[in-house]
Amino acid sequence: EPHAAAAPTSAPPPAAAPPAPASASAAPAAAEEAPKREAAEAAPSKDLVPAWLPPNLACGLCGSVSQSREPHGVICRRRRKNNALGGCGQGVCWACMETRPRSEFGMVRTTKDEFESLEDDAWWMHERCMEPADLRGYFGGEKELAKARAVADAVDAEAAASSSGGKVAQKPVDPVEAAKERVRAMSVKELKAYMLRNGASTENCVEKSDLLAKALEVAAKAPLEPVGPAWMPTRMVCRLCTKPPGKEQGGVICRRRRSDGSLSGCGEGICFRCMKKAPRDAFGQVRTTKEEFESLEEEAWWMHERCFADGDYKDYFGESEPEEFYNRRTKADQQDWEWDDSANKGRPQMGSIMRRQG
Repeated sequence: EPHAAAAPTSAPPPAAAPPAPASASAAPAAAEEAPKREAAEAAPSKDLVPAWLPPNLACGLCGSVSQSREPHGVICRRRRKNNALGGCGQGVCWACMETRPRSEFGMVRTTKDEFESLEDDAWWMHERCMEPADLRGYFGGEKELAKARAVADAVDAEAAASSSGGKVAQKPVDPVEAAKERVRAMSVKELKAYMLRNGASTENCVEKSDLLAKALEVAAKAPLEPVGPAWMPTRMVCRLCTKPPGKEQGGVICRRRRSDGSLSGCGEGICFRCMKKAPRDAFGQVRTTKEEFESLEEEAWWMHERCFADGDYKDYFGESEPEEFYNRRTKADQQDWEWDDSANKGRPQMGSIMRRQG
């Protein structure tokens, strides 16, 4: 039988086409995109919670980056309750956080351990970037903020004493000069409030220096404002018993100086005898004492419940205002108080008195 025909040999595959040459504009475009991509990768996300300083992002003060893959500081940023972002966004490394002087950096500091322990609630901002509400929120209230300032002042005084051979500069005894010093330390917002409180116009004040110059003129002429804890003078009449306390620190005045420099409270005095003996249902459930008020030193303040405004409860007690308290104080003018005050019949009486609870 004839042999079967051999199968035809398959043809070799076609050669692959050579790659198309890159266009002349592709290389420069890629070179331009690389720095942008690197910057985007280094920039911190606005949604980063908490705001750690990424290892590849330089400190805004010393310019250093992390030598490891761990965050090496924090970013000045806070997401507030209204979901708005606060802070300048500058990163600060732990070394600068610890060593920079207060005159340059401010007193608001944190540590890696503290920031880490707060977990998702952690935030930090420069003191200059904080609003008064941020400062109170960061330290936990008005009293805690005042204590922090006192500690920072003491550290500064100790450093000044050591650098000057133990001699600490004396504060001016002239009350007008003391008032001017307080004005110089005010923020723009506080300066505006000070001017408004003293009936001065802020018109044509474009820069802070303009406000400061006018405020200093006001301070030189304005009547001196009370400062420090509001103890009752010995001859001041108590609002309840209509008798003077008869001795030093025998009662307190309903008054508070807020962080913007404004004064709150009705200015009436209550002696400690009435504070202690007045009926609970008429006078309130909680009270303050001479010992408590004295222990708070320069940061002591007290006001009637009906004189409280939004935020006072948080600053006074260090916790959120209960709904029951809010309803009671906001309706105080409509309540019939039971104090026996025949000399003031027909006039709305004061509400119960707040007291700090330990």
